Amino acid sequence: MSNEEVNESPQRNIWHLVLGILFLFYGSFRLYTLLNSVQTDNLGIALAIGFILFGFYDLYKYYKGV
Repeated sequence: MSNEEVNESPQRNIWHLVLGILFLFYGSFRLYTLLNSVQTDNLGIALAIGFILFGFYDLYKYYKGV
């Protein structure tokens, strides 16, 4: 085994980090505005939670190097 093979780290895609942060912030903003509004929008709340979960998934992919 050569020294190059030992020092290799997993390839990280910067887009997973950027999109994860964007989805997390956008979903949090939408969830905050929807929960503070007078009218309830169940589909909007579900989509906002979906954006937040997808943001966490993208951040997970970035840090695991998938």
